[in-house]
Amino acid sequence: MAEPHTVSAHASGGRATVKTYVNVAIILGIITAIEVTTLYVPGIPNVLLVSSLLAMSVVKFFLVVGFFMHLKYDSGIMRALFVGPLIIAICIILAMMALFSAYILLPRVVL
Repeated sequence: MAEPHTVSAHASGGRATVKTYVNVAIILGIITAIEVTTLYVPGIPNVLLVSSLLAMSVVKFFLVVGFFMHLKYDSGIMRALFVGPLIIAICIILAMMALFSAYILLPRVVL
């Protein structure tokens, strides 16, 4: 008879361990804290603010998609199916911001 499948904390077959998931979650939390903090730092030029927020969002996207959606271990075509729409979404966000001249969503207090 087949043996029951047991959940293990160790990687098997090229999969990540529980420790890897915890580390990725901690990194995501740190990046999110940096993003929120960046919004409230006075004096950052709008272009730098938007660029840094988009860059941090892309890093978070790749961490979530790569580890929590297991695309890191899939074929390259599966990754391409996620990267293409990401690029389109970034272009749409930048176009909408340029169209409406809105580079920040929250008012920033300059001290």
